[in-house]
Amino acid sequence: MRVTQSMIAENFTRNLMQNLKRLDDINSQISSEKRINRPSDDPVGAAMAIKLRRQLSAIKQYNSNAQQALTWMKDTETALTNAGDVIQRLSELAVEAANGTQTDEDKGKILDEVKELKDQLLKEANSTSLDRYLFSGYSTDKAPFIKDDATGNIQANPDIVDGAINYNVGQSETIPVNLKGSEVFGDIFEAVEKFETALENNDGETISNEVISDIKGALNTVLKYRSQIGARTNRLEATVSRLEANEVDYKAQLSSIEDVDLAQAITDLKMEESVYRAALAVGARIIQPTLVDFLS
Repeated sequence: MRVTQSMIAENFTRNLMQNLKRLDDINSQISSEKRINRPSDDPVGAAMAIKLRRQLSAIKQYNSNAQQALTWMKDTETALTNAGDVIQRLSELAVEAANGTQTDEDKGKILDEVKELKDQLLKEANSTSLDRYLFSGYSTDKAPFIKDDATGNIQANPDIVDGAINYNVGQSETIPVNLKGSEVFGDIFEAVEKFETALENNDGETISNEVISDIKGALNTVLKYRSQIGARTNRLEATVSRLEANEVDYKAQLSSIEDVDLAQAITDLKMEESVYRAALAVGARIIQPTLVDFLS
């Protein structure tokens, strides 16, 4: 095959451009600290990186949901703990009131304290978390219990739409965060108001035979729901730990796919620079002077 000067020049230019492209690729890797800057750099790795980023985004959302659910759980636990303390005091007062040696003045003082404790129970039943009522089902913007100003009795808010609020904390994994206010506090208010009525009527028999037992049942109800909340909190904390571990693992995988080995990249850059200089030197030798050079 006859080799012409133009063929030599074209080959030289093509090879030089390829060398320059490799230099540019390595320079891009070093400046971005990423091995993959375009899908064409590593199609398989780029696809895996997209998948990992999608997983990391989902984990971030699941973790955020779990943290919000934990806040709800802790606020619920606080409300139930406070309610339990109030009911414990009511139990003590019921035992005192059932004592036949109590004077009318003593029972009047007990009644005053019972009314105050009932108001405190109402406050706990209407507790909020981030401005949302904890025991209002889906109607988190409405108080679950209201007090009748005329009678002083506590009743469930008829505008409440009850239901379980679920948080998505994983793929096909949800956890309910709320408790139904009517199930937790309904019997409690009934027991307290029975206690009030018995005190007002000086009905020691009802206090001895019913109120003490009812208040004990109310205390057991609170303990039962505290246990449920505790179990859900433990599950959520385990979920958060797993999500955090998954996030670390996926970030490590993503780094191993995308991030550049700087030491290796700099070594490659130096090698390509040497090749580029050598190519220029060779080109200067093999490209012969043109007719114009002789004429000049």
